[in-house]
Amino acid sequence: MKRPGKPEALIIGRDAIAGVIAAVVQIAYCISFSALIFQGAIAGGFALGLAALLMGTIVTGFVVALTTSLVPADAGPDTPAVAVMSVLASTVAASLLAQNLPEQTIIINVLLALSISTLFTGILLFGLGVFRLGQWLRFVPYPVIGGFLAASGWLLMTGGVEVVTGTSLTLSPASWAETFSFAHAPELAVGLFFALSVVVLRQWVSTFLALPIAFVAFVAVMDAVLLGFHPGGSDHWFLAGVGQLTPWWPIGATMRADIDWWALAQSSAEIGAVCGVTAISMLLDVSSLEVARQKTADLDKELRVNGLANVLAAGLGGVAGNLSLNGSILIKEAGAVTRWSGVAVAATCGVVMFAGIDVGSFVPKAVLGGMLAYLGVVILIEALLHSPAQRSWADFALAAAIMIVICYFGYLLGVVLGVIGACLLFAMSYSRIGVIRRHLTRREFAGNVERAPEQRRILQEEGGRIHIFWLSGFIFFGSSNGLFERVRQAIDNACEHGVHYVILDFTAVSGLDTSAVLSLVKLRNYCEEHGVTLVFSGLDEGTRSNLARAGFFSDGGGHQAFRSRNEALEWCEDHLLRPHEAAASSDRSFESWLKAEFGEIGNLSRIAPFLERCELAEGDVLFEQGTPSDSVELIAEGCVVITIHDEAGRRIRLRRMVGQTVVGEMGFYRNLPRTADVIAEEPTIVYRLSRESFEKMKQEDPAAAAAFHELMVRLLADRLDFANREISALV
Repeated sequence: MKRPGKPEALIIGRDAIAGVIAAVVQIAYCISFSALIFQGAIAGGFALGLAALLMGTIVTGFVVALTTSLVPADAGPDTPAVAVMSVLASTVAASLLAQNLPEQTIIINVLLALSISTLFTGILLFGLGVFRLGQWLRFVPYPVIGGFLAASGWLLMTGGVEVVTGTSLTLSPASWAETFSFAHAPELAVGLFFALSVVVLRQWVSTFLALPIAFVAFVAVMDAVLLGFHPGGSDHWFLAGVGQLTPWWPIGATMRADIDWWALAQSSAEIGAVCGVTAISMLLDVSSLEVARQKTADLDKELRVNGLANVLAAGLGGVAGNLSLNGSILIKEAGAVTRWSGVAVAATCGVVMFAGIDVGSFVPKAVLGGMLAYLGVVILIEALLHSPAQRSWADFALAAAIMIVICYFGYLLGVVLGVIGACLLFAMSYSRIGVIRRHLTRREFAGNVERAPEQRRILQEEGGRIHIFWLSGFIFFGSSNGLFERVRQAIDNACEHGVHYVILDFTAVSGLDTSAVLSLVKLRNYCEEHGVTLVFSGLDEGTRSNLARAGFFSDGGGHQAFRSRNEALEWCEDHLLRPHEAAASSDRSFESWLKAEFGEIGNLSRIAPFLERCELAEGDVLFEQGTPSDSVELIAEGCVVITIHDEAGRRIRLRRMVGQTVVGEMGFYRNLPRTADVIAEEPTIVYRLSRESFEKMKQEDPAAAAAFHELMVRLLADRLDFANREISALV
């Protein structure tokens, strides 16, 4: 049986060991960071700088570890921000060196500049979190995250080499010459052997135990060999000793008379760069850690927490830090389970700083370098081989390119170029989709106007002159030219009498950029050359204003704009029918229509006794929604519109019925209440056949009643046939 409390004790032990291992690596990083910031004329500030870096690690580590949602996690100064801090330090130092100030005064001014940048970084991060701007910043294309992860892995690998050799690896071959020299071969071999031993141990023991076992074993064996048997000749195997560290207090420094506030003010651009790069670094670290952990973090909370941690660190003499991707991956690989592992990292750094323990004197550089190299390989494999980027060669290539740029030209440039590259890839992919969702002519698609048979025949014969394009999405530089080419091809390939009208329906368009407006101007010019009228529908106010400023819809111009596609199509139909109006007017009388529909019995005088003639003025209601369907109306002249009311009480226009057609037949035959209002749109003459009169017709003139039934069947069949063809064309 398992003893009570044993699992908890095991977890605490795992967290403690992982925290100590991660703390040793973090201290090594702080040593290298301090050497990077305090070099040259201010190299004497190395110890104070290391104390500030450790203080930043302690404060941000405690706060982030206890509050983050990405457990287990570590925090501290990050490489991109430290690189900008070094620029800030050199800028302030150069300004003060010109005044021949003492070295110690320059160092204090540099430290104060770092504290000010840390304070403003905290305010920026906290403000972003308080105003819930995290979701606006969350969109980071995956190739950027993959490249950032891969670059972190590569920099960890080269960082391991740099820890061992003490060199800085760049694109220059000279920087690598020292790496491959015989002097460092034994240390590099030990580091490589350490990394391979972790890989082998993972096959034999639990994953979380492999790194701690290898670390403890190698440190114990190497300390015994190097310090026990060669105590005097093994100094180069260890980090340089730093001695007793003394924290510094920025609040007291602000009272000093030798603080050059003007020099600090002149460095405001570099201070702002520290704030911005830290924010970007944190955003990428959180996004990358979400991918690595397969978790979703509350970015607004992370921003607030990291902001408060930096404000607190600034007051205690620490430098800017944030949730660390590399540190969090290391602590997880070392076996950490809970958030107390991050606390253990901060506590260990605190003990080292305040107790004066010189870690570098007993942890060999080869072990640290091998550990960093191992972690770098793990991150590289996860970023480039086990990621969604492997599904797309374009994304993989972009992630690799971002990695190279970050490694050799800096994080900021790599991220900027990565976002630009991801946007270009998106534009190329999106442009292949196209913005034309559907393209039909009036032959396949009719509007919501029910017309007389002769008009329907004309529109069916000449409907190819009206082309309708349904557009969707965002029209931008990548897709606007495709729209122009599709419309141009439709005009050029039109047979018979050519294209007279092109309807562009913008109902589903979310917006358009300047390039799209220029393409539409080019399309307008092309249409004018070929006698084609452009008709727009569904334009929002912004799009309509953009087109109006580009010269569309000007006085005297032929191009039109309507609220809906049906209104635009109705306008085109009316203009297409206009040349035929005079020639067909004599053949379109109500009597001729009755004769064509009823045959021999289609004599108005024969059926007039059963009909009630009604004259409607514009706006008169023929019947209302919800009233009994006790009649069928034959429209002789004029037109009516069918409308309904929505939930808000607004009137919605469904259909327009022009003379020589029938309305109200559905409710009449189904004996259901009216489903819509029918209103005269202009002076209209209708003949009403009531239910009582229809029963009388069936008794007194069965042939006329049968002909009426046939008319209804043909009418419904025609409407159903056209609806089926429309549906088939739209699918």
